Amino acid sequence: MYLRKQIFLLLTGLLPAGATRAQQRSMVPSPPVYKAEIRVIARSYGDSIVLRWAPTTAWAWQSLNYTGYLIERIDLSQAGHPQRKVVTGAPLKPFTLEQFRAGFNKNNLNAAMAAQCLYGKNFNTNLRQGAGAIKDQADVLTNRYTVSLRVGDYDAGVAAAQALRFTDKQVQKNGVYVYRVYPAGPVKPAPVDTGTVLVQNTGKEKLPRPRLSAITGADKMSELHWSRSQEGLFSAFYIERSDDGRSFTQLNKTPFLSGKPDSALLKKDSTKAKVFALLQQQHVFIDSLPRNYYPYAYRIRGVDAFAEWSDYSDTLTVAGRDLTPPGAPVLEMPRFVKGRQINVKWSKSIKEGDFKGYYVTRARKIEGPYLTLTDKLLAPETIAYTDEQAYEHGSNFYMVVAVDTAGNISSSLPGMGIVPDKTPPAAPGGLTGRVEKNGMVHLSWNRNKEEDIKGYKVYFANSAEDVYAQVTTMPLTDSVFTDSIPLRTLTKNIWYKVVAVDENDNNSAYSASLKLRRPDIVPPVPPLTQQVNVDSAAVRIAFIQSASNDVVQYIVYRKKEAGDWEPIQHIKHHNDRDTFQITDITVKPFVNYQYSAVAVDEDSLQSGRSSAVSAMIRTRPIPPPLRTLTVQYDAKSRTALLKWQHKDTGEYFYVIYRAQGEEPMMKYRSADASSGSFTDLLSGKKGQTIRYAVQVQYRDGRGSSGVSEPVTVRVVDE
Repeated sequence: MYLRKQIFLLLTGLLPAGATRAQQRSMVPSPPVYKAEIRVIARSYGDSIVLRWAPTTAWAWQSLNYTGYLIERIDLSQAGHPQRKVVTGAPLKPFTLEQFRAGFNKNNLNAAMAAQCLYGKNFNTNLRQGAGAIKDQADVLTNRYTVSLRVGDYDAGVAAAQALRFTDKQVQKNGVYVYRVYPAGPVKPAPVDTGTVLVQNTGKEKLPRPRLSAITGADKMSELHWSRSQEGLFSAFYIERSDDGRSFTQLNKTPFLSGKPDSALLKKDSTKAKVFALLQQQHVFIDSLPRNYYPYAYRIRGVDAFAEWSDYSDTLTVAGRDLTPPGAPVLEMPRFVKGRQINVKWSKSIKEGDFKGYYVTRARKIEGPYLTLTDKLLAPETIAYTDEQAYEHGSNFYMVVAVDTAGNISSSLPGMGIVPDKTPPAAPGGLTGRVEKNGMVHLSWNRNKEEDIKGYKVYFANSAEDVYAQVTTMPLTDSVFTDSIPLRTLTKNIWYKVVAVDENDNNSAYSASLKLRRPDIVPPVPPLTQQVNVDSAAVRIAFIQSASNDVVQYIVYRKKEAGDWEPIQHIKHHNDRDTFQITDITVKPFVNYQYSAVAVDEDSLQSGRSSAVSAMIRTRPIPPPLRTLTVQYDAKSRTALLKWQHKDTGEYFYVIYRAQGEEPMMKYRSADASSGSFTDLLSGKKGQTIRYAVQVQYRDGRGSSGVSEPVTVRVVDE
């Protein structure tokens, strides 16, 4: 499916204020689904002016195909005397199916696609049933809409047949005109705004050429890039290639426009982020080449919304190159010789015709980075190399790299060699730590300075005289560690030590011991209920604070008679107060609630619940009036559009009040709970004022809300 935003690029610009050329356009974001407008652009030809337009949404396009379009021209050539004229004798509507058949050759693919979008029925096959069918039908309408706009860009006759193009020949050279394109009648489900464009008939200017950005060659393949932001705002392109630099062959049968990737994929697949970022800014075309190391020239040309093709771009030349690497060598296990010498051997069963030689590389870790040990490429017949400067501490990882004449490489699997080491590292220093109230212990220490440190082991004991036990199962690569200790124990303290381990598993002596204290785990005393007050809108309860000196907050719980306890408020403890209170405004009338509270200390320990108290509101509050009512007046259709926002539980509906002038408000209409708007057709005299108000009427015994503040409109004509 084509993306609507992409194929509509050159119909999304409106002329800036004060501009004198219709070709100067700005990009405007797509409007919301239920707000639509007609966007129009124009081009002058001296003897005529051509208009191109399109609705901004699929539903508006579908509705306007039945309603049709009217075009008004305002002649601004004589200052102070603008001349208005509707230049369409009748509403412009798309060709009928019979007119398409009679007006276009049967081989005209663009006309066939346009007729299919307007009248075809096979779009609706394979739709899901139920709720899924709604989305599928919306997708089908979007497909019809986007394809219809696209083919209109490629064929001027098709655009006119779709009622999306108009040529005005009743114009003067150098005349200045404003064109308004608007619906020929009411459009449902919502109004469609008029499209406007200003143009000076200076005559046709040459369409700018598209600009190629870059081209790269791969193995019998080329990749062509050009910016999506072109001066000509092209709808699509043709790409051509030349094998001799003189004659060109068109590579694509249909106009080409690469789609943008879904931005959501950037989050789902970070490995493709660079590719997606490129496609957001550039069109990308990939072509297969007959052979490598031979120059091929490329050029493109673009088509715009007026179905006009530009001249060709400048040419870019590229040649494919060999990207096939040689077969990888097979590495034997590196062998220690003496001192810092390690011998590396390998084999390669197949020597390709373009094979050039080897490099030997070394790293401290298996994942690298690997450093090249040989200054020059080793000859293809070489099968061994001795490293004279192997690392004394830790592992040495080797890979042998095969290279061909094109610079393609392949590497062997890593092999490890070790220079024997029996010297243990120094004991770690600077051991510090802290214990949180939940029993989490955080330790840290200074890193050792030896190059071959593999990690650290952590030990603990419950007494300074006990034997230390290892906490960690594997050496830690970092110099921090988090432990969890039990708090319900007779020992108040815990001791820790750390040992360093090198790459050859030599263990250091213990670090100095660290003594830490376990936190308190005695829960606080619960608060006491002091007083309960109930009115028509809320329940207010006062509590006496806990007597414990380490309390930081209180949690108040509530439940119905047959329900479970649920937390409703968290209250901060204040040392300078004796009580705290809560106000519960979420209660419902005639429901019996119970309340209780717990104290929480600085170790996050909670007390038991306080004694439960009951409370019930025995009156119903009057629902408040609506405060979101607004009104908009449309002078053209003489309608008043009321809008409001209201959400509530239970069953209810709206009563709409209306009054003319100073007359008292009277009930006028009703609307169901799902409504948020009402449109009223006004037939009053010009200058007359109409007032509106809305009331919520409940069916569940709550009665009705107050009547909203009235809003007023004045009847005027456009």
